[in-house]
Amino acid sequence: MRHPHHARPVDRVRHPDRLTHPVTGTDLTVRRAWPHDDWHVLLEFETPGGGRLAGQWFADAIRRAEVFAATRGALDLPGHGIVLHPDGADRRLTALSGLASWPGSRLLAHRPEQRAVVRLGGEGDVYYATVVRPGVDADLGRRLGGLAGLLHGTATLPSVQDWPIGDGVLVLSALHGPTLAAAGATRSVAVGELGSAWQRLGTALRLLHDAPRVPALTGAGTHDAAAEVELATRWLGPAAEYGLLPPVDVDSLLADLSAGAPGPAGLGCPDLSDAQVVVGPDGGIGLFGLEAVTVGELARSVANLLVRIELRATRGELTPSRARAARTAVLDGMRPDEATLARVPAYARAARLRLAAEYAFQPRWRGLSRGLLAAATP
Repeated sequence: MRHPHHARPVDRVRHPDRLTHPVTGTDLTVRRAWPHDDWHVLLEFETPGGGRLAGQWFADAIRRAEVFAATRGALDLPGHGIVLHPDGADRRLTALSGLASWPGSRLLAHRPEQRAVVRLGGEGDVYYATVVRPGVDADLGRRLGGLAGLLHGTATLPSVQDWPIGDGVLVLSALHGPTLAAAGATRSVAVGELGSAWQRLGTALRLLHDAPRVPALTGAGTHDAAAEVELATRWLGPAAEYGLLPPVDVDSLLADLSAGAPGPAGLGCPDLSDAQVVVGPDGGIGLFGLEAVTVGELARSVANLLVRIELRATRGELTPSRARAARTAVLDGMRPDEATLARVPAYARAARLRLAAEYAFQPRWRGLSRGLLAAATP
């Protein structure tokens, strides 16, 4: 359903990839974007020093003005159709601006009005605050507690800190060590060490899939084949609308996914990236960003990781031999049966379609986006 203020430009005008900060005069580059619908895009800009600055683009000038007026500390750029959110200004994430002003804090990510992550602490102890809308943080804390219990001895999760900061803030301990993505790109990390970490990751995800539903996770949503098709459509539609990718018939491309018999359902983190996996000094692994646990097929988790490994190789962040080692190791850990493996190609195609659209909204990866789309279409 279109917003009542909908005024979509007929020439498909969209947000700029670069602009100048109206106060400091510094260059801002879009790092990534999230299409909210055909009139509204959430933006995250990167500053010259590597900082983050959130923004929102609106096709409708009336809606833009409403959001600007309601957001204390925001900056209005009517010529670009953009509202900027400097220093964590956000009308929905009410605790964010205060946390961003703490001494030594650093805003690491900010999806306006939905979610942000702030690094707290200086040279001593470091913590990470996840900022969401008030009332959501309690559910996230319970979910992480339930996951930690299920994965105990297999993977470490950040511990929830009991800090009286207020609603909408979940403070987590830090996990120490390089990410699995960084380890893969570091040639000094032996192939055997890399493979061991990938196998541990696969083992943890298989354990999660086979685990009983603990009370803290009974509310985990279901993500089946139909939801996967809908997710790909939700990303690819705006990518075509904004002229970033050609139109795609998702239903036809994923017909075998929808028609095939699903495998057993279990808990999973099917969008997990190797950038969310930390390799500890003892060889163990830690996982963060697991709040989006859902119930679904193991094949989707398998396909997601295989496509992620493929992407790392395409980007030159994994050599062919290290990519093969990672692929073999994660499959050894996940132990998919034949029925699951039969579903993996369809889920892999869905993952490529979705990631093609996601990367289309990240200017530096648009070339990779087109390659992903080509790999997923006949």
